[in-house]
Amino acid sequence: MARRSGILASLEGKLGAVIRREVQKVLRRLKSQIARREKELAALKAEYAKGAALLLKRLGGGAASSGRRPRRRARQINWKLVFRSLPARFALNTLARHPVAGKRPKSHLYAIVSRWKKEGLLAKDSSGGYRKMTAQPPQGRKPRRPKPARVQKPAPRPDTAGA
Repeated sequence: MARRSGILASLEGKLGAVIRREVQKVLRRLKSQIARREKELAALKAEYAKGAALLLKRLGGGAASSGRRPRRRARQINWKLVFRSLPARFALNTLARHPVAGKRPKSHLYAIVSRWKKEGLLAKDSSGGYRKMTAQPPQGRKPRRPKPARVQKPAPRPDTAGA
């Protein structure tokens, strides 16, 4: 029985070497095919880049030549007109539903309402919203409070420890 297992072991060693060689051949072929297709892909990418550059030159280049679209700037809003169009008492949701101002984010609308409150155009309403003030605020800035005068510290005393 020991003799039989020795024969099988020698056959397995020879078969293992044959199989290993065949697998190595297949792997080498696959590697060469991958390299060939990567070269084809690189050539296609270069051709695409040339065509895109030619197209951009024809269209005028500009910001598009860098590959990015120019940013669209939001239209400037006349906030005085928006304020006039609001009812006497309103909530932030009313401003958010406004056809022009409603396109802005709520954080921006909060900033606008805060500015109106600072300018004296609005006041907090008891119902949780805002109400328009009837009197117009004074034009111009408020005068600043003068800063208090600085008090100078007295000079340090000379050390008289030795006397």
